[in-house]
Amino acid sequence: MTALPASSVLPASSALPASSGPRPRFIKTLGSIETTRVLVALLLGVLMFGAGCKGEEEISQSIPKGWDGNSSMWWQIGADTTNAFRPLETMTDMGVPGSHLLSASLDGSSSSDRSLAQLKFNQYVKESLIELFRNEPEIVDSLFNKYVVPKMSAANLDGDVQPQIQAYQREAYRLIARHFRYPRVTTKLGEDIPMPVPDSLKEQQISGVVFIQLALNKEGVPIALHTLSGVHPTLDRIAMQAMTQMRWQPAYLLRGSKSVPVPSWTRMKVRFGVTQ
Repeated sequence: MTALPASSVLPASSALPASSGPRPRFIKTLGSIETTRVLVALLLGVLMFGAGCKGEEEISQSIPKGWDGNSSMWWQIGADTTNAFRPLETMTDMGVPGSHLLSASLDGSSSSDRSLAQLKFNQYVKESLIELFRNEPEIVDSLFNKYVVPKMSAANLDGDVQPQIQAYQREAYRLIARHFRYPRVTTKLGEDIPMPVPDSLKEQQISGVVFIQLALNKEGVPIALHTLSGVHPTLDRIAMQAMTQMRWQPAYLLRGSKSVPVPSWTRMKVRFGVTQ
């Protein structure tokens, strides 16, 4: 067989002879359709990604309508927030007197010392009620002095007084409850109030507790809230948003034969993560 001369071998780009004419028009049309489909898919992907990012940004940054504030304190616009952010960590913070008695030294050898021992015992019982005091310090302290202190004069201060402190603590709750009712929550997180968490934070498996103090008005509606401790800036904000939607039965004070609603404070723990 005689080999073809090298000059007769056609390059790949010349597989179709020039005389074959232009490519059929339907081939160009199909190529345009495929290109359009790819561009539309890419555009939809970009839009969906942008929408997702925007949603997470709104969860982490927005303060509800009708509220104002900063990273850790929010307040309802137009509400009377006088003392709304008052410190309630200790009796001293609340302005409730007597905590200095806990450090008083006793020798038990004089009548004045016995009197001091009684005051110290009373203060230990009072300190055991700190959660109740945080609801309304002035009201609870007044009721404690009026109804609980006279009862404690019968306490036996000899020997171990811890069991008596616990017994008078229970008695104090019972006596004060006749005249004051602390606020009771009426809504549930995750059921009545949604707790949306961005997928990016779920993937990071961030967990912990956001601890928030709230000031409530006479209707049991939050008018101010303060994040005392947090977990993550975005989760803290989610917890704060949820707290603005929470509702309570207001605190009540018995005046005569009527129960009168009064402003109060309460504290809430919002859990994120495996224990949420």
